Amino acid sequence: TERPKATVNVQPAGHVFIRERVTLTCGIESGDDWNYEWYKNNNLLRDAQRKKYQISNVDQTHAGDYTCKGTQSTGRIYTHTSAAVTLTVSAVKVKPTITSNPEGAALTGNTVTLYCKLHQSAGWTFYWSKHTQSSENETITNVYTISSVSPSDGGQYRCRAGRGNPVYYTHYSDALWVNVTG
Repeated sequence: TERPKATVNVQPAGHVFIRERVTLTCGIESGDDWNYEWYKNNNLLRDAQRKKYQISNVDQTHAGDYTCKGTQSTGRIYTHTSAAVTLTVSAVKVKPTITSNPEGAALTGNTVTLYCKLHQSAGWTFYWSKHTQSSENETITNVYTISSVSPSDGGQYRCRAGRGNPVYYTHYSDALWVNVTG
């Protein structure tokens, strides 16, 4: 019979930052009662023998190619080794860029859309702050819309992004002025 295939899934995907939490999951397409083996750069990880391999405080020593495979407790059935998944770890916190549409002044009653641009992998929640507010507004996408703007909506806006639990935050963007005119 054909040996089952193993696959590795990484959360957050691929590119992570120092101090983030990373979870690698070994998926096996059939059967139960697997014993798991994890490898980093083809070296067996002796402390990783479960379906999920979690790194709670990632640093650059964790970067590399990860694979897994499984054997059933009887030892008679074993999987193919999974394809390698590369984990890249960045030491530098990223800083998003904030832009607006329209650029420049907005007329009272019009809509202003702010964009928080982050050139990194997925899984981020975006946080928006205005210099006069003590709390942040949260969005799942990188877009923040102010409908029917009034002069009180004018001011400095910044954004940042976060992901994971505990949340890893990027730096704040530079401030963007939203000017509302009559």
